[in-house]
Amino acid sequence: METLSRESPQYKRCMELLPLVLDREATTEDVDFFHNHVKHWPEVLDCYEKETAFRLAIKQKLGSLPAPEELLTSIRDRIKQAS
Repeated sequence: METLSRESPQYKRCMELLPLVLDREATTEDVDFFHNHVKHWPEVLDCYEKETAFRLAIKQKLGSLPAPEELLTSIRDRIKQAS
């Protein structure tokens, strides 16, 4: 049985992975780790579920909006500068 301490490495890793999993920036291995371990900490799972529901509600309310053209231009310019 896994230790339910907030000091455990698994808890700390789940907290690090939480924003990455929500933003879909985590690797497949990290997502698997998160979902396999988060069940041991109800507060982390609750935060994940609430944030997921919040993001879905916003998406349903606002729909998909295009990025402002000046933002896209700025990003393209920075990419060109970095290349």
